Formats: sequence, structure tokens, C-alpha cells
Amino acid sequence: MYTPEAFKITDGNIIEEFIANNPFAILTSENNGKIEVTHLPINRFKDGKLYGHVSCSNIHANIDEIKEVCFIFNGEHAYISPTYYETVFNVPTWNYSVVHIYGNILYIDDKEKVWELLNETTEIYEGQKGWKLPQEEKFKDLTKFLRFFEINVTNIEAQFKFNQNKTKEDTEKVIKSLKDNKQIKVANFMEYITNIR
Repeated sequence: MYTPEAFKITDGNIIEEFIANNPFAILTSENNGKIEVTHLPINRFKDGKLYGHVSCSNIHANIDEIKEVCFIFNGEHAYISPTYYETVFNVPTWNYSVVHIYGNILYIDDKEKVWELLNETTEIYEGQKGWKLPQEEKFKDLTKFLRFFEINVTNIEAQFKFNQNKTKEDTEKVIKSLKDNKQIKVANFMEYITNIR
């Protein structure tokens, strides 16, 4: 990924928080000369590993485990007009946040392990007091239609492009302009990014 130095994020804690807040990823791979794409949630589990799952009928349920894949996590983004800046010499651009995780997929075929992972996945989104998977055979039987995998991470790239290459006055004006245009989440994220750098 082309990443100018001003926008590069290397802090592991910030990247982990970003993935947790934006878990719906895009999985990309190459298969017989064709680019394959799947949209799916990816989560860090209690054991510290990243897991995901797909339908057994999905092409990504049976790709070569030694092939490199890429998971793309997209976050807040917005069009930035030249009128958003304090200074006058600017052109339109797009502010955005993205994390790429590269690695390979390690499939999990143990039925008990898959059931545990499915329960933990549910708890991640439902919370401790939310809906729980019924411990009945008809529900456990559904696991035969899923293929869970662990991600063996080989590289992580993160880019948060939010005018870090501009003056403080320009940055503050862009944040205000975003808020004025009701793009509060993007403005808040931009404030966060500019404060940690």
C-alpha cells in the first residue's frame, strides 16, 4: 500500500483498537489468475489470535493455506473540499483510514473448536448478557456449513490520512468544516488522530 510517511500508523495499540472498532473486513486473494473478494467480520479472540469464518460454499473456504491473502479494514472517511481549509492553495482530496493485514489462512476443522469459536464470536457482538447460542444439536449441526480460520499474520500496514501534512490552522478548519457538514464521526476521528501524533 502506498503510504506517505505523514499518514503512516505503526502503533500496535492504535491499530488493534481500529480493527476492533471496524471488524467488517474485505478478504482478497488470487486464485487461478482471478482476484477473489469476500466481506466478513474478523475479530481478535481471547487467545490473542485473529479469526474469521466463511460459508463452506465460499471460494475462501478452500484456498491454498500457503498463499498470501490480504484483509482490508476500512474506517472513517470523507471528501475534503478546498473550501474546508484556512489557506487558499488547496485541491479536493479524500481523508480516510485503513488497515491492511497480510498473511495466510490456517483452517480449523476440529468441530469442538469451531463450536467454541462460534460461541465466542456471538459473545463479541452480543456481550455477556446478550443472546447466546442454544446448546442444542440442531444448532451445533450448523457448524458443518461454516469454515473457521485463524490468520497467520505476516505484515500489517496502516494509513490514517487526515491532513497531518497541513498546518495546525488548516487541520482545525477542516475539522470544523466536517462538523458543520454533519460529518461528526469523521471530524471526531480526525481530532483523535491529530492529537496522538
